Amino acid sequence: MKLAIFDIDGTLTNTNSVDNECFVKALSEAHYITGINTDWATYPHTTDSGITLQIFQEKFGRDPEDPELDKFKSCFVNMLTEQYESNSSSFTEIAGASVALSRLKRESDWAVAIATGCWRESALLKLRAAQIDIDGIPAAFAEDGLSRAEILRSAVSQSLEQHRLSSFARTVSIGDGVWDVRTARLLNFAFLGVANGEQAASLDRAGAKHVIEDFADYGRLLTFLNEAEIPRAE
Repeated sequence: MKLAIFDIDGTLTNTNSVDNECFVKALSEAHYITGINTDWATYPHTTDSGITLQIFQEKFGRDPEDPELDKFKSCFVNMLTEQYESNSSSFTEIAGASVALSRLKRESDWAVAIATGCWRESALLKLRAAQIDIDGIPAAFAEDGLSRAEILRSAVSQSLEQHRLSSFARTVSIGDGVWDVRTARLLNFAFLGVANGEQAASLDRAGAKHVIEDFADYGRLLTFLNEAEIPRAE
């Protein structure tokens, strides 16, 4: 059996912009943190947990305490909810994502998992808003690790347990960020990019050989999942 691990923002859901906007605003409202670097690729760990830790260390010289994290997460999710209620068009799926995920889950030789750098509650909110059902699909979130690698390993571990396997014949990570490419290379996973235009070019420069714009062509998705390779060195 083979395993396909999907990112969420920019991969399954077209929510990168609203997520970034609410993340920055929530830091300001919850903890009066402003003027942060929003080039997420420059952070040691491009995850909500890793970015929050880095920002607290830079601003306050210490790690965030649990109540501070809870306050920030609550504020963040409330802002996402308000944005959805005022403009649901900011929470659409990447074309064909819901159907492709559902069909792939039914393939006899493929297992499906979710691995995202988002906090669990915010991730599930965005999936619900985009009408993407992940019921029964193993999922790992920012609470499962600071790094993308830790989060993907958690998704793999959950998937192995669910399918009662000791290993997968092939593992493919599907994502839209250069950090996704780098993590796949680190873990020796094949990688399939989801992007177009300059973002697709940036994935290519980072080492991705196969990139699709969306999931509208299910046959092409299956072909690329089987052909995808471990990213080449940058």
